[in-house]
Formats: sequence, C-alpha cells, structure tokens
Amino acid sequence: MGTGYVRADTSNNISNGNVIDADDLDNEFNAVESAFNASTGHTHDGTTSEGAPITVIGPSQDVVAGSAVLRPKTTNTVDLGTSSLKYKDAYLAGDLSLGDAATIGGALNVTGAATLSSTLAVTGNQTNTGDLTVNGNTTLGNAATDTVTVNADVASNLIPSVDDSYDLGAVGSEWRNAYIDGTANIDTASIDTANVGTLAVSGSGTVTGNLTVNGSINATVVGVASTANALTTARTIAIAGVTSGAANFDGSSNITITTTGVTLGGTAVTSTGAELNILDGATLSTAELNTLDGITASTTELNYVDGVTSNIQTQLDTKLSSIDLSSYTGDVNITGDVDITGDLDITGELLVDSYNETFAAVTSSSNSTTINCETGNVFSHTLSENTTFTFSNPPASGTAYGFSLKIVQDASASGYTVTWPTSVDWTQSITPSLTDTASAVDQFVFYTHDGGTTWYGFTAGKNLG
Repeated sequence: MGTGYVRADTSNNISNGNVIDADDLDNEFNAVESAFNASTGHTHDGTTSEGAPITVIGPSQDVVAGSAVLRPKTTNTVDLGTSSLKYKDAYLAGDLSLGDAATIGGALNVTGAATLSSTLAVTGNQTNTGDLTVNGNTTLGNAATDTVTVNADVASNLIPSVDDSYDLGAVGSEWRNAYIDGTANIDTASIDTANVGTLAVSGSGTVTGNLTVNGSINATVVGVASTANALTTARTIAIAGVTSGAANFDGSSNITITTTGVTLGGTAVTSTGAELNILDGATLSTAELNTLDGITASTTELNYVDGVTSNIQTQLDTKLSSIDLSSYTGDVNITGDVDITGDLDITGELLVDSYNETFAAVTSSSNSTTINCETGNVFSHTLSENTTFTFSNPPASGTAYGFSLKIVQDASASGYTVTWPTSVDWTQSITPSLTDTASAVDQFVFYTHDGGTTWYGFTAGKNLG
C-alpha cells in the first residue's frame, strides 16, 4: 500500500489451516490504521514502490489527473477554490484561456499574451506597464464625469471617423491654448480674443467687434460703411490756386465747397479751372494766360479754349501726325520738307520747290520677285537667279502711278532672265531682252492708271555704264 504500512503478522499465523487469534487480527488492523494516520502514515507518489498512480479523485471521480493535464471529468462542473476558500498565487508559464467572465480581486500580472474571447470588465484600477494595442473599437468612460489623462506624447494624427460631425471642446468646456506649427484650416472661426503676429486673409473677413491693429494694414476695402462716427477734431478742406474756397468737415454729413472763379478785368470767365489747367497739365496762372497772345487775356479769348479736352500741344501734335485733305479743294503750297509715308490725296494743285522719291532694292526668293507699289517709286534688283516679277498694290483705277526699275546682272555674267507680268504692254508688243554681260545695267519704266489692269512698259536704257 505504499510507505507507512508494515505487516504485523510476521510469523504468518494468518494463513490457511492455522489458528488465528484475536491478537493476530488486532495487530494487523492496527498496522493498517497506522498506515492511514494523517500525520505519520500513508504515502503515495505513484511510483512502483508506493503503488499505482491516482488519476481520479472526488466522490464521483470529478477531477482527472493525467500526465500533462489536470481537468474536470465533465465541463463546467468543478470549481477551483470557493468564494471564501481561495488559492493564493497562480503561476502560469503558458496561456490563460477564460471562456466566461473572470473576477480578479487582486492584481493581474500578464507577461505574455492574454486572449479574451468575451468581455473584459475591470471594476478596479488597471495599470499596463508595457504596450497596449487595441484593434477593435475603444470606448473610454460612460459619463461626462469620467476623465482621460494622457501623460504621453501623441505620435499619430487625430482624425475623426466622419467629416464635420464632432467638436473639439464645448461651451463651458473649452480647451485653453492651442500650439500649431503648421496651417489651421478652419471653415468658420469664432475667436473671443486673437493676438496675431501676421494675419493673411485670402478670402472675406467679417469683424463684428472692435479691431485693434498696431501695425500696418494692406487691404482693399470694397463697399460702403453702414455707419460712421464724426471726427474728434473737424478738419478744414481748402482749395488754393486760381480758384479759392474752404469748408469744415467732421464726417457727420456731406459738405459743399463754394469756390471763387477766375475774374479778369472784372469779368467772370465761363471756362472752368479744370479746362484751363488742360493747357499745360498744371495749375494755370494769369501770367500763363497772358502769354497766349502777349496781352491781357479777355473773356472771349479764354472761351476759345473752352472745348479743349486735353493738353493743347498734345492735340496739335495729333492733328499734325495725321492730316486729312480729302475735302480740301484748294491749292497746297509747300516750301519746306514734308515726309509722307501714306497716301496724300489732293484735288487741287500741288506746288513744291522739289520732291524726292523713295528708292527700294528688291530681292528674289524661290524665283519670284515682288514690286510693292506702296513702298516707293524707284526700285532696283540685282539678279541672283531666273525670276518672275509681280507688281502689287497699285492705286485704284483713276489714279496714275509709275515707277522705274534698274535690273543688274550678276558679276559672273550668268545670263539670268526675267519673266514680266502678262499685264505689261511693251512698245510694239516686243518684250525686251536683258544684257547678259557681267554686272550689266538695264533701266525700265512702268506706269498704270487702271489699278494695274494694264502696265505700260518702256526701256529707258540698255547696258548702261
């Protein structure tokens, strides 16, 4: 039976055929009783010398002990300790799996992973000295009286799950200071007091209270103020110069300045000060008016410039840069130099001491040469290839136009040829040939009066020196 039991019948009286005395039985039973004595008797370690292992215990063999597990015989029927008789410490090297609620009256120290398949309810304080990772939804507190204290730095963005749905603080529960290095993107800001180093507003700004600015404001104000206060000290607005007048302005109402106009010789001038200043772009003085004709300006003389709308010299220069003689039917006498780059139409007689014509050298490109009648009256062309001439932009029919053309052969005597426009009518209908010696010069004259429908061509000289 294991350590603690020693057989008392050493002489083997208790055997078949022997007389068994009461003493023999008493001694044997006393030895059995001694073997199960609570303090000195029976031992059992499951080895061969102390008997077979005990694998089940309990009145109904409720607990089963195996080589690697200690388990109840039936699930969810055996407790480990009671509410009044509790185990002390539990040391587990592996995992602790709780299929139902766990009530822990003391500290729970977990150095490995803890997996809970149901809800973890902690009624006391909980301290995590390591990292805490929560993969599901997290609810902190169940009432406004609960608080969350964050002693660590936040190492991630704080992003709401839904746009434009949650507040940061509330009326009566406001945050104190906000420190932001980056940009604060706020649709609408309601700020009691703002101390701003540099305020850049790209959109519209509305200030309903007082605005105090210690520096400069660079802004464009659009609109009209709904109300305005009077100036603390009224200011005088005065007009000085040719006219005079003054009025006091304090901002409370509109003002009207009555001016004293220009009076010369006791007669009021009908021209306004603005009109008079147009004469030279500056404030006009009486002396300046008198220089107009060397004498004291009269009312009639001043009224001559009443229709002037800008500086008189500017208007005169504009007139001189573009002269329209289309309605002029008299004679035009010119004794000085006149440079005209556009058309000059004169229906009368033009008398000049002498006149010059514009000379232009033309070149060919891709065997084509153009004489633009609007660029001159005397042209020259040095041949570099065989070329076909085109006469462009002659005046309209009814206006005569003529030009001369000098043709120069190249220095290599290549004998280049020219093709004239089909509209050219040559003398005796014979098209002239060109001199083909080196650098030879031939001179031709053309004129038309029907807008270039017909050009009359003449040979003015051949093989000129």
